[in-house]
Amino acid sequence: MAITTIFLSFLLLLFGHANSESQLYDKEQTVLLKLKQHWQNPPSLSHWQNPPSLSHLNSSHHCNWPEITCTNGSVTQLLLQNKNINQTVPPFICDLKNLTVIDLSWNFISQEFPKALYNCSKLEELDLSQNYFNGTIPVDIHRLSHLRRLNLGANNFYGNIPASIGQLMELRTLQLFQCAFNGSFPSDIGYLFKLETLQLDYNVNMTAAELPSSFTELKKLKVLWITASNLNGEIPDTIGEMEALVHLDLSINNLTGKIPSSLFMPKNLSIVYLYRNQLSGEIPQVVEALNIDVIDLSDNKLTGSIPDDFGRLRNMTGLSLFLNQLSGKIPDSIGRLPSLMFLKVFSNNLSGTLPPDFGRYSMLVELKVADNKLEGKLPEHLCDNERLVGVVAYNNNLTGELPKSLGNCNGLKIVTVYNNRLSGGIPSGLWTSLNLSVLILSHNSFTGELPQRVARNLSRLEINNNIFSGTIPVGVSSWRNLVVFVASNNLFTGIIPQELTSLPYLTTLFLDQNRLSGPLPQDIISWKTLNALNLRRNKINGLIPRELSNLAGLTELDLSENQFSGPIPPQLGLLRLTLLNLSCNFLSGRIPIQFENDAYASSFFNNLALCARTVEHQTSQCSPPVKTIDGSAKHHSRVGELSSSKCST
Repeated sequence: MAITTIFLSFLLLLFGHANSESQLYDKEQTVLLKLKQHWQNPPSLSHWQNPPSLSHLNSSHHCNWPEITCTNGSVTQLLLQNKNINQTVPPFICDLKNLTVIDLSWNFISQEFPKALYNCSKLEELDLSQNYFNGTIPVDIHRLSHLRRLNLGANNFYGNIPASIGQLMELRTLQLFQCAFNGSFPSDIGYLFKLETLQLDYNVNMTAAELPSSFTELKKLKVLWITASNLNGEIPDTIGEMEALVHLDLSINNLTGKIPSSLFMPKNLSIVYLYRNQLSGEIPQVVEALNIDVIDLSDNKLTGSIPDDFGRLRNMTGLSLFLNQLSGKIPDSIGRLPSLMFLKVFSNNLSGTLPPDFGRYSMLVELKVADNKLEGKLPEHLCDNERLVGVVAYNNNLTGELPKSLGNCNGLKIVTVYNNRLSGGIPSGLWTSLNLSVLILSHNSFTGELPQRVARNLSRLEINNNIFSGTIPVGVSSWRNLVVFVASNNLFTGIIPQELTSLPYLTTLFLDQNRLSGPLPQDIISWKTLNALNLRRNKINGLIPRELSNLAGLTELDLSENQFSGPIPPQLGLLRLTLLNLSCNFLSGRIPIQFENDAYASSFFNNLALCARTVEHQTSQCSPPVKTIDGSAKHHSRVGELSSSKCST
């Protein structure tokens, strides 16, 4: 009898538990389907069905729907990011009594903060980011007392961030980025002692204020991210006491004063972004954070030298110190860092020679050292590991030849070394480097001839003010993607080949101050994109081709100091030229009437046989037309004196 009673009790308990589970299942699924209906049945939730569709027979239980996570058979997580939801968050969402996570990020929800979520009594994570929520954050938001993660970023919330947010004592992550908040950041956030991530970036309407010193009391904080949020004043000296700090980003603010000497002390520090502020003084010389990955202190007012301790950062992949007032030498030890990929120190007052080991031990990708006072050679090993993409070293005092390793560097996209004292030939492989798009060698003493072929992607080639010689090769027709070709002031000879006129994207062609001769090509095939043509000071002769008038985009034309003869094609007057110079040639006849105004008054110096009808352009004046016996009209011109302006010799 006793055994029977126990067995019956067990069956009743089992049945009761099963019945309870069934009721919970039905209730939760009803809530979910009601949610779907409230959100007007978005296609992204079409598989939320009861009974299930044939295509989801294996997903009949809502706990198997991809957006749902269940624990012990009950819904605990709603993961509804990027589902095209554009309706409000309904109060009955909290009828899912065991919800701990709600993620509605990357949707189109527009409403005030849904205070009904206060009824989700177990909620630990709430992500409403990347929507159109508006209004203010309610002052009683601390009622969500179990929250461990709160993300309201990238919405239209405005007004003050309530101080009560500092009462969410369980928070590990607080993300309030990219909103329309004003006022200042509440110092009460500094009471969130369990906080690990604090993201307040791109709140551009915030009142200018200092970084609350209480934030540095957050000893468990790993991420402090307050980019572009109107911070001013100095960085608190206690920032180096944030022993858990990994990622620090205070960039694009108005921070002033010195960088605290303790900044590089936290052992786990990996990312330091302080760029685009008004920081001054020296960079802290002592570095204990040996795991640093990236340092960016660019665009400030920093002085002094680059710390030697930076040469100890064997995990550092990027160092950006450009647009400061740093001086002294780049420590040689930085050139030996095994992880370094990006070095950007341009626009400083750095001097001395570049570390010779750059590229030897690391996968160097970018070397940007322009606008300094550097001397000596470019490091020979720059592309030893064949990862190099850019060498930007213009405006220095560099000497010697380009490293031969650049000739075997197929990843190169940009080489700009103008305004140095470099010399010698160009490594042959550099001209044809597979990905090269910009090559600027101007204002050096490079020698040699132009190649028949260049890199397929080369769009900008500037080699002016060097000692290049030889002819412009007929192979120039293969330079199909060239947009800018500047080769002024070299020793090029021969004619301008017809093949040069077939480049379909060319906008700028400067071949002035060379020794080119012969006539211009008459048949201009593809110069329809040309904006500027400068052939000044050569020995080019013959007629000015009337085909130039077909170049509708041409705004600058300089053919001065050559040996052109004959008339100026009247069709040129149809071009919208902002610069025209035909001086010092042997042109004759009448100036097109469109050029007879003050804007072109100096465009025709020293062409003895040119004349104008109405305005004296430092030329002869055409006399009025005189009727002839047969009734036709003729212009008589009289040759004026040579202008006082002299042609170069």
